[in-house]
Amino acid sequence: MAAVMLLLICALFFSRLPQAQENGFTITWAINDAPPFHIIEGEYENSGMCDVLIDALRAQMPEVAHETILMPQNRIRMLSKQKQNLCFPCLIKREDSEVWLYTDETVVHAPLGIIGLPDVLAPYLRADGRISLSDLANALTLRMGKPLARRYPDVLQQYVDKVSKTSHFAELTGENATVRVLEQIALGRIDYTLEYPSILKFHNLTQGEKALVYYETTELSNKGISGAIGCTNNAWGEEAVSTINKALPVILSSPIYQKQQQFWHANVVAPDKTATR
Repeated sequence: MAAVMLLLICALFFSRLPQAQENGFTITWAINDAPPFHIIEGEYENSGMCDVLIDALRAQMPEVAHETILMPQNRIRMLSKQKQNLCFPCLIKREDSEVWLYTDETVVHAPLGIIGLPDVLAPYLRADGRISLSDLANALTLRMGKPLARRYPDVLQQYVDKVSKTSHFAELTGENATVRVLEQIALGRIDYTLEYPSILKFHNLTQGEKALVYYETTELSNKGISGAIGCTNNAWGEEAVSTINKALPVILSSPIYQKQQQFWHANVVAPDKTATR
């Protein structure tokens, strides 16, 4: 039922937008199999939060041609480093770098947190209901898992880097790695991961079990994570970012689009369109 409602929301939204037509400028969208950002198959196919963002931009920008290519996240980054023309729609918003130029904010994710079995994580639970990633990294008694090539905000990445140098760490590669990490935790092969609650929601919806629990970290508290589209840092990327930024206000202000995003995001804060970029 939830999947049907989500698809109906998406269909209603896109029916109100103009149909895209090709012209001389093409945006190449690089996507990877990472639910619920991109959902390649199954009941929720093509209704991931970034699938819908691409579809909305495709419809809102009729002057642009669009093509979508499926590839692993590490290959996406490698091609962008090589200045291949592509945009990746699901990145943490950062300052522009040698690799990426970032669009305006597209969403504020609920904060990254610790996901695991409550009995395993109980010794680390603080009085405020949060868990310190620093405590987990320093204890080195639990095994952390994460998808290969996944990066986090600096305040958390430093502890992930620390654990990654030990035997208490595992990186999963291949398709659907975000959800497979949670499956490994449920099986007791990994003890915890650092993830968004939306990924746990997808896991619960598709696996039909709710054994895993999400905890905010003491490092981030309830601070949301700003998301954006990243495009290759070259002249093509500058034009792509400029074109996308012109279309974003219409998409982000649509109540129907916001409702679709809120399906996946717990406690999402609407992007601040008045903030200085």
